[in-house]
Amino acid sequence: MLPYRDDPRPGATRFPWFTILFLIINLAVFGYQVMLATTGEIDGFIERWGFYPADFWAGERLYTAVTAVFLHGGVLHIVSNMIFLGIFGPNVEDQLGRRTYFVFYLVGGIVASIAYALAFPNMDAPLVGASGAIAAVLGGYVLLFPRAMVRSLLFVGPFITAGRVAAIILIGFWFLIQVVQSIVGVLAIADTGNVAFLAHAAGFVFGIIAVGAIREARDQPVTHWGKGDEHWWNRSFRNWILLMITFGIGLVLVQFMAEAGSEALASLIQSGLLILAGLVAILDGWWRLRGYDALLGSTQRLERVVAIIQLIAGVSLLSGIFWI
Repeated sequence: MLPYRDDPRPGATRFPWFTILFLIINLAVFGYQVMLATTGEIDGFIERWGFYPADFWAGERLYTAVTAVFLHGGVLHIVSNMIFLGIFGPNVEDQLGRRTYFVFYLVGGIVASIAYALAFPNMDAPLVGASGAIAAVLGGYVLLFPRAMVRSLLFVGPFITAGRVAAIILIGFWFLIQVVQSIVGVLAIADTGNVAFLAHAAGFVFGIIAVGAIREARDQPVTHWGKGDEHWWNRSFRNWILLMITFGIGLVLVQFMAEAGSEALASLIQSGLLILAGLVAILDGWWRLRGYDALLGSTQRLERVVAIIQLIAGVSLLSGIFWI
């Protein structure tokens, strides 16, 4: 799920200066990291400004609990973080006020770093990224806007659509992933990527607690967007989820049969499922492209663009199957 805007868009009373500032700093620092990578100096930069639990407990380089928040490990890392910050940050900043939001964001990142250090005091891999601070923003957003809707691009395999879902579901799903991957990281400490998700979960919980305390102290009401009787998701999102469940169950069955010794039958069923997925994607995409309401979309302009991508994905899937 990749969110791209609130729906409906709120009328903010404050310009999100600090959200924009954080976006600019993160992008500028990442640009500098890319430049250092071309000269082979990136490792030294990360070692200097990244957060290391051992240094923290030794009382050394405590400033890295803040500086690490502005470092990122790759293009996908920073792009996903900046998308979430750009969508959810302005509304939280508007509700909290600029100065409170500034402190809230940085403290969220610090709390995430400390949680990482508490869980893995001897970890020799640095923690970098704004994910902990942004997780705090997401936690605050859920508390401030429990009925907000978010438009998201949904994609798995050849099935691609633009769905509308309650922010509390989308962010809750995100948090569930963090918890699951954190548990995996704790049970198998070899994967430092999974370990870092524990920091994200800590930031999220901090965001809920901190914003709850701020709202209580200010006697600030919860903001509700949309109508009270509005569905929590639209038709496209519902059907996309149902497709994921259906084909997911099919693939689990294939795996079970393969482990039971029926490898030939499992391979045949798997090929059938993939062919069916490709055909459904092509037919649904073609119908949407012609301007009709289909399984995963409607007649909106964006839906037609997405339908073209789904058509290509479906054709690519079938071509790969029959080519092999």
